Amino acid sequence: MAKYYNLHYKSHNMTSQLITLLTFIVTTYFLVRKIAKSSTKKTDCSINPKIGIPMTKQDIDLERQTNEEVIKLLEISIATSGFFRVEKIPELVANLKGGYTTFGRVNTAVAFDGDIFLTVEEKKLLGLNSRMKYSKKFIEYFDPLAFKMIEPKSTLERMHLNAYHRISQKNELLKLKKLGSIKKVKIVATGDGNDCKKIKRFKKIYNIEEVPELPIPNCEEFCRCYYEAHSFK
Repeated sequence: MAKYYNLHYKSHNMTSQLITLLTFIVTTYFLVRKIAKSSTKKTDCSINPKIGIPMTKQDIDLERQTNEEVIKLLEISIATSGFFRVEKIPELVANLKGGYTTFGRVNTAVAFDGDIFLTVEEKKLLGLNSRMKYSKKFIEYFDPLAFKMIEPKSTLERMHLNAYHRISQKNELLKLKKLGSIKKVKIVATGDGNDCKKIKRFKKIYNIEEVPELPIPNCEEFCRCYYEAHSFK
């Protein structure tokens, strides 16, 4: 009888311990889950896109001035390219200006918009890629003869990016010169395999007053090279 009681007691004790262990595991699981959720919420708050370093009036004015210079240079490129209808250029430039946002990216796509799009037959008749989507409004900016030489969307995008990089690099070089402490600079290419072939002989160190302006003459694409401070006074 004592032996039976002892076994029964041990079995009951093991069951109690097992229940206690399971309770501890479940409680710990939900506690860890709650902490993880709380941590995620805190992280989300810390990367709220609305939170950032406020821009000064000087920063905003400089950004606005840069954009105006970009648009002016782009307008010159459009007018001298021979690809566009002269009477439609003011409308195109105004459209591109309307897509500008302070500290935003270059937005050429605003010029592509329209309510009516070319049919496959119309694209073939003009010599355009029938798989691409073109609004009639966008195509009307161009001289139809230009389509024998260019693809209109990529052409305008490259012209816009080229103007943006020209102005950006000009301003960057002016900033380096104004610092007064930088003696030499180096022209650096992106090195991603798409660099202009002509940049090879320009990738060297220059005195800051003698460094060529980017883009280099006859750059084959829109310039993505940049200046790197190399030595200080």
